[in-house]
Amino acid sequence: MVAAVPGPVVLVAHSAGVMTTVHWARSSSRPVVGALLATPPDFDTPLPEGYPTPEVLSRSGWTPTPRTTLPFPSIVASSSNDPLGSAVRIARLAEHWGSRLVRLGEVGHLNPGSGHGPWPQAEELIREIEQG
Repeated sequence: MVAAVPGPVVLVAHSAGVMTTVHWARSSSRPVVGALLATPPDFDTPLPEGYPTPEVLSRSGWTPTPRTTLPFPSIVASSSNDPLGSAVRIARLAEHWGSRLVRLGEVGHLNPGSGHGPWPQAEELIREIEQG
């Protein structure tokens, strides 16, 4: 999708999409204005029942999670009660990636399963990224 967009892009990713983004960033030279990375999962800690095991994540190339500074500005939006990643571990990932951490409070995994629909704060954060 990114290759089809002319010029620099702003990336917005949620959950496993965050992991896709940080893996992609290691090998891409595509100009990126910045990224909003919402509630990344912690794939280095076993996930709750019903999610892939650490072995499956490893075999599929999801782990280890990259821990290098991203080549573009980024914001990690973190939940204090996300079942897929503790706030402390997600804060460490944000630090590794060179991301600004925005603590959202108790929003679960920030998805419909956590009772969420539209997320207006995302628009504010995207504008912040666009304005540099």
